[in-house]
Amino acid sequence: MKKINLAILWHMHQPPYLEPFSRQNLLPWAFLHGMKDYHDMGATVLRHPAMRINVNFTASLLDQLEGYADGTTVERTLQVMSRNPSELAEAELEYLYRTCFGGTDLMAAGLPAFVRLRNLYRAAVASENRVPRLKPNEITDLTVLYLLSWCGPTLSATSTVRALVEKGQGFSPADRDLLIDEARKLIKATKGLYGDLSKSGIVELSTTPGTHPILPLLCSTAAAAEARADVVLPPSQFDSPEEARRQVETGLARFESYFGFRPAGMWPAEGSVSPQAVSIIGSAGIRWIATDEAILARSSADVPVSPRRPWTYNGVSIFFRDHFLSDQIGFVYSRRPAEKAVQDFLDEMKARAATARSEDELVVIALDGENAWEYYQDGGYPFLDRLYGAIVDSDFINPITFGEYIDRFGPGRPLHRLATGSWIDGNFDTWIGEPTKNRAWDMLATARQAVAASDMKARNRESVEAHLLRAEASDWFWWFGQGHSSIHEREFDFLFRRNLRAVYEDAGLQAPACLDRPVSEESTGLPVTMPSAMISPRITGRRDSYYKWLGSGICSFSHGPIHRLQPLIGAVRFGFDRESIFLAAEKFAGANGFIQPGSTVRVVFESPRKLTVSLMLNENGNFSISAFDGDGNGIDAEKVAAASLDVLEVRIPQSLLFERDREGAKAVSFFVEIESGGVDQERFPWDSSIEFGWDSRTFELQGWFV
Repeated sequence: MKKINLAILWHMHQPPYLEPFSRQNLLPWAFLHGMKDYHDMGATVLRHPAMRINVNFTASLLDQLEGYADGTTVERTLQVMSRNPSELAEAELEYLYRTCFGGTDLMAAGLPAFVRLRNLYRAAVASENRVPRLKPNEITDLTVLYLLSWCGPTLSATSTVRALVEKGQGFSPADRDLLIDEARKLIKATKGLYGDLSKSGIVELSTTPGTHPILPLLCSTAAAAEARADVVLPPSQFDSPEEARRQVETGLARFESYFGFRPAGMWPAEGSVSPQAVSIIGSAGIRWIATDEAILARSSADVPVSPRRPWTYNGVSIFFRDHFLSDQIGFVYSRRPAEKAVQDFLDEMKARAATARSEDELVVIALDGENAWEYYQDGGYPFLDRLYGAIVDSDFINPITFGEYIDRFGPGRPLHRLATGSWIDGNFDTWIGEPTKNRAWDMLATARQAVAASDMKARNRESVEAHLLRAEASDWFWWFGQGHSSIHEREFDFLFRRNLRAVYEDAGLQAPACLDRPVSEESTGLPVTMPSAMISPRITGRRDSYYKWLGSGICSFSHGPIHRLQPLIGAVRFGFDRESIFLAAEKFAGANGFIQPGSTVRVVFESPRKLTVSLMLNENGNFSISAFDGDGNGIDAEKVAAASLDVLEVRIPQSLLFERDREGAKAVSFFVEIESGGVDQERFPWDSSIEFGWDSRTFELQGWFV
């Protein structure tokens, strides 16, 4: 029977979760996949020495794996897990529950105590309580059970993990620490495993540009219009081939420092290509890249060419993946028994072999090597084990690496035109063209232009460039706006803005105010009622009476086109008398918790002058109050008053905003922020400001809107 070549590429990637100011990872996914996927994907293919696969590691992932292995990576989730449960703040508990209960049911199925806790949590959420009152011992159990749910075959076979699974519940902090230590050992062993697989020829290793950016869009955001002519581009164009080149070199250098050699191949992030991007990749000495067959179809629309062999462009061999079969593994086979899924794959390959016209024909399977397995029974490893065995035992499939293919059959014939696009619909709509995504591109372009025009000291340049690389990661744009949702959208948004803020600060530049509020939420058009009378409420933090805020204005929360996950503020009342401005922030109905000890509330005025009033709630329930002008200089806040019990109430003297004894027309613009645990928890209004005005002589309202 005729044979057909098969090249499988598993793409291993996690974005750079490092928060640049605290120097800690805000999300645990590199660690968790290190427990379950990276090592075990290699260990599985090692059991089939005649098998050949390609494995792609991104630089941003390698950084984290090395840090977890040697203990230098500080990770927020592990820190929260390791604390005394009775000492965790409500915001920390909310994050812990959101993370631990956010996995698939399949992963928890073999852990009855985990299933019980998960069901308690879901019942609480259904009652609009996102922070249920679990006992301290239940929280400790949750952390251990969650980590156990992420143990792949190698960890699950250890005596430590077997004993913990058998124990079932009633875990101690020592149990959790022992499990984390076992995970670190496995992550450390991953490097050597892939080094051996590479030397043996079973695996060809490759990489991606540094932080997984959409390389054509770094060259120029105008590339989006090349992929789809009617796309709406951001007002500010990002146009920096040098940034694209720096990302390529960063990825290659990091790979080489980790594995000890320079790779010959590259998976461009999201299979994104353009003539300019491929030229930059080729100039770095890369031998091959891979993308989707839709790109080839658009590149050769006039004279269709076969995706079953590589084509060369600017000296680079380009392999085109079989979209249907790749998606079968990524999205379909998880719903079938392993034996039936493998048989379907063999049937599809046999049909392709039957139509092969020459021995150089090739089927390329390329997809994410991590996330699909969470939806497979037993983490996908019975499927993979059976799949590799069936491929090796078949008489019509020849497994091969990309490098082997080129050595045997040559680099491919020249492709005279290369279309611009990605593996998703052949365009870049997932990362640009939607209002929120475009706003993020504007912020990124503005930061790059500011740095390019600055005369920062040479010693700062390295750190500024590192922050900019992280801000260019495609992952932030994936989650911005419509199209995808995640339990950690808040953290993704925060990391993007923090990296941009670090760019400005390390360059010695003033960071723009837009970095202080989330990118993701569209303007909600919040309903506003204007003040109808002067008010002088006593600041107690209590709902003393109906009449206390009678006559105030009010701005009330409503969901916009993107549904907020956990809003904290339901409404802000506002008003004034002759001397002061008064604000009251009310808790969102259904929010569990509001302002906790250690939280900081900021009332940020944008006009008539820049002013931030900062209120930090102490353990004794009182606020430490400070105020800063637009340049960050401290100013006298002695007459500011604040209290929070049932509601947050604040009094701010008008003298902080207006010239002394000023009469006549006055206008104020402000918003309220809540920060807890170093993470922005709330901004109200989410993507706008409350603006109102009055005439102090006649109290004739001049105008207001949000």
